[in-house]
Amino acid sequence: MLPMAPSFLCVSSLALAGLPATSLALAQSSTSIRTASERPAVLTAEPARIPSIAQVRDAGAYHVATGTWTRRGVQQRSPIGPDVIYANTAMSGYFSSAGGAGGFAPLSTNVDEGFIPARGNPEYPLADRSVYTVDGFQINYCDLGAAATGGWDISFYESYVPCASPPAPTASVLLNGLPATGCWTLFIDLSGGQEFDFAGEGGGAAGTQSSTSFGWSYRYIGTDGTAPAGFILAGDPASTDPGWITGGLPTDGTETYYGPASLCGGSATGNRTQDSWGLINPTGANCWWFGGYSNTNGCGVPFQPYASFFMEIYAQSGPGSAPVGAAYCSSNPNSTGVNTTLAMSGSDSASANDVLLAAGELPLGSVGVFVTSMTQGSTPNFMGSQGNLCLGGTLGYLTGPGQVRSAGLDGSIRIDTTLGTWDVSAIPAGAGTYAAAAGVTSNFQLWHRDVVASAPTSNFSDAVSVTWSM
Repeated sequence: MLPMAPSFLCVSSLALAGLPATSLALAQSSTSIRTASERPAVLTAEPARIPSIAQVRDAGAYHVATGTWTRRGVQQRSPIGPDVIYANTAMSGYFSSAGGAGGFAPLSTNVDEGFIPARGNPEYPLADRSVYTVDGFQINYCDLGAAATGGWDISFYESYVPCASPPAPTASVLLNGLPATGCWTLFIDLSGGQEFDFAGEGGGAAGTQSSTSFGWSYRYIGTDGTAPAGFILAGDPASTDPGWITGGLPTDGTETYYGPASLCGGSATGNRTQDSWGLINPTGANCWWFGGYSNTNGCGVPFQPYASFFMEIYAQSGPGSAPVGAAYCSSNPNSTGVNTTLAMSGSDSASANDVLLAAGELPLGSVGVFVTSMTQGSTPNFMGSQGNLCLGGTLGYLTGPGQVRSAGLDGSIRIDTTLGTWDVSAIPAGAGTYAAAAGVTSNFQLWHRDVVASAPTSNFSDAVSVTWSM
């Protein structure tokens, strides 16, 4: 637990109906802080109210890779997902302007926590991956500034101890020029090169909430700087699923592909989300809540807002979590100082056609192409590169639509047969292709651009070999 604020800051309980949205009011009480094992500091007066949930307008989808928008419509999420791996969507009717230009502790970063299971977790038998390819997320926010001045710096942390200072982010997305003058729901599409890999269970084995949580954060980067802005509060476990606590931890996971349906109309409460969040400001870090939580309304609105924020995360899941093939050759370090890695996952069954090729540890933005051959070899500094070509014989290059990619926010490039970006029945070989079949061996590397001492060059990933089964 982080150091706490010098005193409790009290929250009042007021009705929701028909009140205008206002900024957070600051009202410090004389009650002294207790021990670090007790509740975190209470955030100042009530969060701002949303006049009506119906007034949260749909801004459509923003496609990060192309910088384009898809406005409202049934196709706005395509090709995001298809799986929901985290859902905190039970909106409270409030938003918090803490950290925003018009609220408490301006320029602060708000950090919330959650949980995504890994394959083999007995509490979530439907979880079929240990690493997820995140390709989109949904946010709900209010920004009362001038039109088109909104902006957020959103980061994701694979492993996060709730209310602690977060580690270096696994991925970050800067969003500028967003809608303002009200409250909005917005899909962020990361497909097309901005996806990132996210390990379940906080990247480790099952354990305590602190050791297995992931984190995500938002920070206001809009250009208005005068009006309240912040994310909509969500997460009301008592109202959406009365059986949400198992073994002392909230483990519902409702409205995700690995969890049950919600008991209250499809909204969900954020798996293992706590009634507190971290507020990281320029002078330090504190853990906050909204003065107490109670609910006597069944599936209705709680008396006090729960201290968590709206977030829904989409990813590719499915049987592709099992490793495929084996590494057999290492290349040389790239300009980041480490080797470009290559891993295959899914199934070695030719008929299943379920293989993810994932290169990692790339320089950000580096363009790469997967190279393949039915034989192995060793050619140092192939074509003047800094790396080693570990393939022999006739080379094939995966250069079809969607196959030549730039390293995304997490320094990775992936192509997945389940997304149709390549097909094991048409593996390139010289001027033609061949089909994977039982007993046939295929070898793969990634060849990518790089820069060393300001001079353009290229390098190779490590190599992986797979012998196909039926």
